Amino acid sequence: MVSMKKLTISERTIPFALLLTCIIAYGLLIPWLGFYWDDWPYIWFAKTLGASGFADVFSHDRPFLALIYSINLPILGTNPIIWQIFALLWRWLATLTFWKSFRLLWPERPHQALWAALLFAVYPGFSQQWISVIYSEAFIILTAFLASLGLMMAVLRKKIPFWPGTLAAVLLSIFNLFSTEYFFGLELLRPLLIFWIISESTSDWKTGIKKTSLQWIPYGIVLVVFTIWRVFFFQSNNYQISAMESLAATPQATMVELLKTLASNFVLGGWLAWNQIFSPPNALEFQILTTRLFWMVVLAVFIFSVVYLLRVRISEEPSKEETDLPEKWGWQVAFLGVLALLTGGIPFWIANLPLTLTFPWNRFTLALMMGSCYLLVGLAEVFIRTSRQKVILLSILVSLAAGWQFYNANTYRREWEQNKDFFWQLGWRIPGLKPNTLLLTHEFPFKSYSDNSLTAPINWMYAPDFKGREMPYMLNYLSVRLKNSLPSAKPNQPVEQTYRALTFHGNTSNSVALYMNTGECLKVMDPVFTNADSVPDLPYKMEPAISISNLSLIEINTENPVTPPPQYFPEPEHTWCYYYEKADLARQKGDWQEAARLGQEAIDKGFVPNKPNEWMVMIEAFVHVQNWKQANKLTEGSYATRPELRPALCALWERAVADDQSEKAKKNLTYIKAYISCGKPVESGDR
Repeated sequence: MVSMKKLTISERTIPFALLLTCIIAYGLLIPWLGFYWDDWPYIWFAKTLGASGFADVFSHDRPFLALIYSINLPILGTNPIIWQIFALLWRWLATLTFWKSFRLLWPERPHQALWAALLFAVYPGFSQQWISVIYSEAFIILTAFLASLGLMMAVLRKKIPFWPGTLAAVLLSIFNLFSTEYFFGLELLRPLLIFWIISESTSDWKTGIKKTSLQWIPYGIVLVVFTIWRVFFFQSNNYQISAMESLAATPQATMVELLKTLASNFVLGGWLAWNQIFSPPNALEFQILTTRLFWMVVLAVFIFSVVYLLRVRISEEPSKEETDLPEKWGWQVAFLGVLALLTGGIPFWIANLPLTLTFPWNRFTLALMMGSCYLLVGLAEVFIRTSRQKVILLSILVSLAAGWQFYNANTYRREWEQNKDFFWQLGWRIPGLKPNTLLLTHEFPFKSYSDNSLTAPINWMYAPDFKGREMPYMLNYLSVRLKNSLPSAKPNQPVEQTYRALTFHGNTSNSVALYMNTGECLKVMDPVFTNADSVPDLPYKMEPAISISNLSLIEINTENPVTPPPQYFPEPEHTWCYYYEKADLARQKGDWQEAARLGQEAIDKGFVPNKPNEWMVMIEAFVHVQNWKQANKLTEGSYATRPELRPALCALWERAVADDQSEKAKKNLTYIKAYISCGKPVESGDR
C-alpha cells in the first residue's frame, strides 16, 4: 500500500485542478441560473436583428466587438445554461493562459505559478461571472491579451519560431485593444516583461534596453495606432475620454487626481477585494441552507488545495540559487503586481468611470486580477518562511474566495427566480399592451437588471414577432432617466430614445406606471385606485408618473394574453401575487364579482400579502358585492397595521358605495368612517 508521504500528483493534472476549482466556484448552480443585465438585450438583438445587426449594435462604442457577438450568438443560441457553461470554460481558459504566461516569465518558479493561477481563478473583486453573454466575451479578450504576452515570452525564450510567434502575439494584441479598452493599461507592462527576460542573458543594461526597444516595436506600433484612433478618430458615446480635456485645462490638478485614483485602485484591487472574503453575509447563520453550502464549498476547496499543492510534483523544479533567494524574487513579482494594479486602472480613470467593488462597477476589476495575484504571491514569498505555511495561507485565500463566489452565484440564482416572478406578474396583470407604450417606474428591486436590460425581454414578451428598428416598448427608471433621457414626466411630451441599433418613439401620455418593492407584488399605478395614498412608501420620483399613467393602453380583453417566454420562465405556483394581479385586472374590467371570487379564493388558501395595502383591491371588490363582513374585517386589519392607509381606505369606501344607496351600504360606510377616523389627518405618530 502506498503511504501518503510517497503519494505524488503529476503536473499534467494542473489544468484539471484549475478546471475543478472553477467548477466549484462558479458552476454548481448553473442549472438554476439565467440571463442578467445586458445579456437580455444581446440575446434579443440576435433574435430580432440577426448576426449582421451587431455591426450597428456596437457602432457607437466598440465596433470591433461586433465580430465576437456575430459569431458566438448564432452558434450558442438562446439557452442560458449553454451560455453559463461557455462563460465558465473561458474563465478556465483565461486562468490556464495566465498560468502559462507566469511559467514563461519565471520558468524556475513553477509552484508559485500554480499558486497565482489558483488565486486568479477565484479572484473575488470581480463578482459578475454569471452575466454570461457579456463576460464570456470579456474573458475571451482577457485570454487573448494573456496569450499575446505568453507568445511574446515564448519567442524571447526561443521556444517557438520568431516570425510566426511574433505575428500571432501582435494579432492577439490588436484583437485585445480594438475589442475593448479594459486591458489597455496592462499593455504598458509589456516592455518591462521583455526587458526582464532579455536581462537574464545580458548584464549590460544599455544593451538590454536597446534589445527591448527592438522587440517591443511591433507591439508599440499597435498601441500607438490604437491610441491615435481612439483619441482622435473614434469617440465612443458611452466611454468618453474626459481626462484628456481635464489634463489640457488643469494639468497639475489632473495629475494629482490621477495619482490618487490609481492609488485607490491599488488598494481596492490588491487588498479590499480579498478582504471581503473574510466577512461573507450570513457566514455564521448556520440554520440557513446557503450558509451551510458556503462552508461546505470552503472546506472542500481548502482540503483539495492543501493536498494538491503539497503533493503535486513539477518536473522543472526551482534551482538552488532561486531557492536560496526567495525574498529577491518575491520583491520582483510584488513590484510587478503593484505596477499591474496601477496601470490596470488607467482606462477607467481616462473615461472618468468609478472603479469600486459594488455592482456594476466591479466589472472593471477584470483589469486588476493579474496584478493582485502577482502581488499576493510575491508577498507570500517575502514574508512567509516555509513552503507548507505558504500553501496553507494560499489555500485559505482560495477556499474562502471560492465560497465567496459560490455565495454570489446564489444571489444570481435568486435574482433569476425574482425575474421569473416579475414577468409572470406582469403578464397576469397586463395581458396585452398597445405598441409605443412607455413603461415608467422608480426602479425595480433587482440588483442585476437595469431598465435598459429589462426593456429587451419586455419587447420579446409583448411583441414576440417583432422585426425592424422601431421598437414598440421602452422601460424607464425615473431614478436615473428623469431629466436626462426623459426630460419631463408631464403629459403630452414626445419621447425619443435610442436602444443601441433600435429607437423608441412615444409620448408621455402613452405611459403606464409600474411599481414593485422588495417582497411585494407588481402594481400598476393610476390616479384613482393605486396611487401615493394607497402605497405610502412610494418613492417621490414615482409620483409624477402616476398622473400620466394611462390604463387604456392595457388590452384587458385580448384573445391571446401574453406569457413570458416558457423556455426561460415556466409558470410558477399561484400564490398571493397571482390572485392580487388577477383581481386588479378584474377591477380594471369592472368585474367585481370575479375580483371578489379571487380574493375569497386567496383567503381560503391561506395566502396573505406582505404589506396590507395589497388587500385594498379585495376590500373594494367585497364592498361592491356587499360582502360586508370580509370588507370590514380586512379594512380594520389593514388600518391597524398601517394607519397611514387611512386616506386611501376612506376614498376606497366612498368610491365603492357611491352607487349603492342601500341601508346596509350606508350603515357600513358610517361604521368604517368612524372606525378609521376618515377626515382626520395622518399624524407622524401613525407612521
